[in-house]
Amino acid sequence: MGDPFYDLLALSTRTAEDGAVTVTAAGEVDTFTAPLLRSVLDTQLQRHPTELVIDLSGIQFLGSAGLAVLVETHKSARDRDVGLRLVITTGAVARALTVTGLINLFTVTDDAHR
Repeated sequence: MGDPFYDLLALSTRTAEDGAVTVTAAGEVDTFTAPLLRSVLDTQLQRHPTELVIDLSGIQFLGSAGLAVLVETHKSARDRDVGLRLVITTGAVARALTVTGLINLFTVTDDAHR
């Protein structure tokens, strides 16, 4: 039986032929699940992908801890000269990033394949 907090967030990764990595997240990113997201994103950045795509289209809640993970990932990607793109299709994620003014940090699309 897994940690019940981690059951709130499902993550998967896929590497494209061009070396871009997509991390797909579904569920909730809050104080309890943000460390899992951070760990997966850090691991992928250490592999020096050509681009890191974070697909948040399955996220129903993005709290302050999740926002902090995205900001930290942005900084780490920039420091490693890795492109970073967010896929956002839900109002909850767009709202959290817009209200905080963080939306301007990121390249945002509504399709993971762009």
